[in-house]
Amino acid sequence: MTCIPSLSQVQLEILRIAKQHSGEMLHLSFETPIFDNGEPPIGYPSLIQELIDLGYIEVQFKQVLSDSSRFQRDSWQEYCANLELPSIRAWELWRDEFIASQEGSTHVLSPGEEFEDFSNAWIQEIRLRAAQPSKN
Repeated sequence: MTCIPSLSQVQLEILRIAKQHSGEMLHLSFETPIFDNGEPPIGYPSLIQELIDLGYIEVQFKQVLSDSSRFQRDSWQEYCANLELPSIRAWELWRDEFIASQEGSTHVLSPGEEFEDFSNAWIQEIRLRAAQPSKN
């Protein structure tokens, strides 16, 4: 009997995109906070590792960088795209909304209280593609 694994919505979306672009390399970025020990994450994020273990994807490249959170910067830029001149008040409102949007997340990236003070994060750059099914 075939066992169908239970995958998360994110994993299913990654597989859908990988299959849609079969043979092409997909570029994903994952961010995690830099903790007190300052050590970079080891291995792959668990949702990616599970897809690797199941043989659904192949990782071709992985790099870990320390940088300010790209996720926060992109969110902030989107938030203030229609503002003529973003202010510290806009920053405070965005910051509160950004933190609230992460409720229930394993790792919360909280931007600083100072204007455009983005969190430092470990950024894992991963390039992957859908694995070719084996003919067993």
